[in-house]
Amino acid sequence: MVAPQPIKTHYYSYQSRFYDNKHSPSNAEIKLNMAKPNKKGPTRTVDIFCAQCKAQLFTYRKGGKGALIKCFKERIVKDNTQVPCTCPECGQIFARDTLVRGAPAYKMVGGKVTFK
Repeated sequence: MVAPQPIKTHYYSYQSRFYDNKHSPSNAEIKLNMAKPNKKGPTRTVDIFCAQCKAQLFTYRKGGKGALIKCFKERIVKDNTQVPCTCPECGQIFARDTLVRGAPAYKMVGGKVTFK
């Protein structure tokens, strides 16, 4: 039985720069384009509320237009919870404390929070 070959993936995009037509692609200068980290972070703040009792939980600097899946702790501007991941008024657990790409974050439980 023949073992399946691993799929080769390219993690970096590259650009080839040729000085003139005399140079072959093997002599080309290759530049790796890697994503640069965002130094400032998002500027748009949203208020995050408990879906059950409508109590305000956080003021958060959210990036993008999508749903609220996770909250990085370093982006929380104002935290109104006394116990992490628990609503201060109704006691409902709305998130899990976790690490996302090495950064501490809260992963939200679906349907437990809303934001404006």
